[in-house]
Amino acid sequence: MKLCSGEKAGFKTEINKINILLIVLLLSCEAIPQDNIFTEPVPINGFCQFKSFKAPSGFNSLFSLNFNNDSYTDLVLFSTAQKKVASLAAVANGNFNKPRTQFVPYQISKIQPLFELNKTLKSYAFISRPAMRAGIYSFTSSGSAYISRSLKFDSYPGNLSTADVDKNGRDDLLISGSSFNGLSIIFNNGTSLKKKKIVENKNFSNAVFADLNNDGYPDIAAFNILDYSLDFYYNNSRGIFRQVRSIRLNSPIHNLRAVDMNLDNYIDLLYTKGKSINIIYGDFASSYSQSTAIKTKYYPDQVITGDFNRDGKIDIAYINREEGIISIIFAKTNNTFYPEVIYHKKNGIENLIPFYSKFINGIALVDTSGFVYTITNLPSFAVNVNLSLGASPTAIASFDDGNNGINDISFIDSSTSTLNLLVRNNSGIPALLYSYPLAENHSQIVVDNQFPKSKTFFCFSPGKRLIEIIKADFNNNSAGEISIYSPGDINDLKIKNTSSGFDNIYISYTKNSNAGFCQMEYHNFKYSISNNSNLASDVFCSNVTLLNSPGILYWQKTINGAELNMITLAQGSINRNRLYNLKSDNINSIFSFTGDLLNIDRDITLSFISEKDKVVSIASDYKSTFLIKSIYFPSSSTIDSPIKFYFGSLRPNGLKKLYVYLPGEESVYRVDLVFRGRDIVMSKIIKSEDVRSFFMNKMSYRSFNMVYTNKLTNCISVRRL
Repeated sequence: MKLCSGEKAGFKTEINKINILLIVLLLSCEAIPQDNIFTEPVPINGFCQFKSFKAPSGFNSLFSLNFNNDSYTDLVLFSTAQKKVASLAAVANGNFNKPRTQFVPYQISKIQPLFELNKTLKSYAFISRPAMRAGIYSFTSSGSAYISRSLKFDSYPGNLSTADVDKNGRDDLLISGSSFNGLSIIFNNGTSLKKKKIVENKNFSNAVFADLNNDGYPDIAAFNILDYSLDFYYNNSRGIFRQVRSIRLNSPIHNLRAVDMNLDNYIDLLYTKGKSINIIYGDFASSYSQSTAIKTKYYPDQVITGDFNRDGKIDIAYINREEGIISIIFAKTNNTFYPEVIYHKKNGIENLIPFYSKFINGIALVDTSGFVYTITNLPSFAVNVNLSLGASPTAIASFDDGNNGINDISFIDSSTSTLNLLVRNNSGIPALLYSYPLAENHSQIVVDNQFPKSKTFFCFSPGKRLIEIIKADFNNNSAGEISIYSPGDINDLKIKNTSSGFDNIYISYTKNSNAGFCQMEYHNFKYSISNNSNLASDVFCSNVTLLNSPGILYWQKTINGAELNMITLAQGSINRNRLYNLKSDNINSIFSFTGDLLNIDRDITLSFISEKDKVVSIASDYKSTFLIKSIYFPSSSTIDSPIKFYFGSLRPNGLKKLYVYLPGEESVYRVDLVFRGRDIVMSKIIKSEDVRSFFMNKMSYRSFNMVYTNKLTNCISVRRL
């Protein structure tokens, strides 16, 4: 016995003799550690629907507008490297029509809305760094862009902010940039533009309009890149600015924004510095003395704000371009935040914006390869959807918080090594996201679902030894973790419910190509192990059987093929049965599943044997071999990568069925044993590419679904059957 990293108790057995039985090792680990590993649930409130749209490649920025004045928000793409823009007209349900591309006179660097009389939005301010210009863009009802007015500078503009400086009812333009001479304002009278230099011979990487002294007129906050200071310039109400104070920040900052983060009617200043997002809060005295720093997992290249989960508080979203990370930080109160949630990973992501349309709430993103993405609120599971809630979701399984018939989702995100629990509300919408740290990434999750508000998740990977057991209590948001090790590489793991709330665990494993079987039973706040090693040599695969006597069924290599055998343990003795001898010189692989496939309280093992030009299926129980049948698949005659199995019922208390995902076919089949197991019917249910892990269950009132982790999109995909 030795302790693992993180002070998790584990065990390791080394048994070399065949007939050693019931060697008991007591694990010195509490069932529920005192340390609470359960993070507070994050209220996502349905903010998780992911969509992608094909667009022209090469664009690295986008902004939203409604150029045709209908009920839906449109998008325009642009790039500093191209003299062209692409417009995407929105239609119902958050979708877009085919993009329309046109050439424009200048490359566009930044665009901001430009409000005019009565807060009407008729045009947009722009800067072009390569052309050293700023001006006004307008759009026709078909999405065509044209420049109505522009001015040229003698240095390179880098950032843009808009506000009505002189209260004439029209927004003016503030120009800044690290390669721009000081600060300039372009005054807009509706028919012409007039520029005025308000600061010279200084460099400001960014500057924003903000009412810093609470007098109702926009002032300026600007970051001085030479002094590392945030300089405040007050407006005297006539568009004349003077510097009144500086806040030393001691290092460069980026992404300066003016926004009322805590909704107290005073403007706050948000910026990024290293791996942190910082907020300086405004107040009635204009002191800007209170601040907070939010540590981030990645460097925030771009930051936006908005109420993404629609709870009345201002949230933060950022992207990291190097890793392709999209991350959301939800507000807990007006000035505190939940731990950030890595929402997605897409290589090539360049730009993100808030995106709001009819019944749509969320964000939009663009990448340089020619795709636009949106992450928005999910209305229902009535149609096929993709859920974006992790950078790389792998293992997935269903559970039911409250045992109310609304199936929830558990999944492992391999990028963060966390077990994540997505709990749905009474309307079936994903509402809360819980997250637990794991020591390793795992490819399978087995769930004990018997208690309404207490669930146990067994996370492991076939071919590895570590088992991490997370026992979650949803009543008080607490959890305990136990880490244990199998005596060998896991082939199969099953659990058996006990009245104590801690399950007995049964594992078939291989060690040095030899089969073993161990039982872990929970007594007096500890697990004990009964281990049986070296039960058979040269094993292809093995499965646990529990319905009759605990034991294993395994395929063993022979001189002329393979042999199916069963070993059960009863009353201190080992019972061996030979079930079938398969003669073949061309066995490539064997994958098998053991369960009550006929729903008659009797385990049956269904095996798929991949030979040179066919796949042979064999069904067997502890008494006899039912079936030998060749199954031909159109895409491939062999199975080279592991088959994925799911055994369960779509309806509460309904008959369980076995579902098989064949990687070569990129399809899920339902397996039916007919004539009491003497024939097999493989029915193709759905074609799905790039499946990492899946389950079948009812996810809405009217539909049964396949839910899987999608390797291609890095999403959780929900498909109607």
